[in-house]
Amino acid sequence: MSAKILVMDDDLLALESLENYLKQAGYEVIAASSAREAVDKARGTKCDVALLDMKMPEMDGFQVAAILRQFQPELRVIIFTGYASLETEARAAQLDFYEYLPKSNWYDLLLPTIERVLKEPEPRLPKQRPVDLEKAAAQYVEEGKWEMAAMALEQAARIAEFTHEWENAARLYTQSFEYMKRARGLSVEAQRLRELAECAYRIASEGGVD
Repeated sequence: MSAKILVMDDDLLALESLENYLKQAGYEVIAASSAREAVDKARGTKCDVALLDMKMPEMDGFQVAAILRQFQPELRVIIFTGYASLETEARAAQLDFYEYLPKSNWYDLLLPTIERVLKEPEPRLPKQRPVDLEKAAAQYVEEGKWEMAAMALEQAARIAEFTHEWENAARLYTQSFEYMKRARGLSVEAQRLRELAECAYRIASEGGVD
């Protein structure tokens, strides 16, 4: 018997794409385009995994997950977002969700994540990422979360800027650019990181600023 996956996303094209993709992988899919629809459908059907878009019009994925867990306590929740941040990933970990996935490279991560979530009794996601941002970035790289790795290194670069370590800032921005490019291609976000790296290199070559 195939596992049942509840998928919630207000982007109808994304929802249809995810539904078809998961059905082709052999899963039974319950699709919902709104928070209310997700709750209503989950009331009548026991699901194994909930794949919830974080940013929704009525209420966010975290709030929907809290409601779903009231009548399905064993439901395994994956927060799925196009608005990834280190802060919301930390929140997902604190709430004991099974995983937090950026949409940027979902095609590589989604099926392996669902397979693992269905097999493992406890979440693999650590409750707390390393305080050292470069170590956190390395952890994200191991998990294939390139966008999150880029974000961690950007934060590290900003700290290096604040302490006038311009060569280190340039190095960190450059690596952050490479990770973001891998996640999103030459997007606006990636180009911004490249410009920050070039700026930091220029300041470093001029001997820094006061």
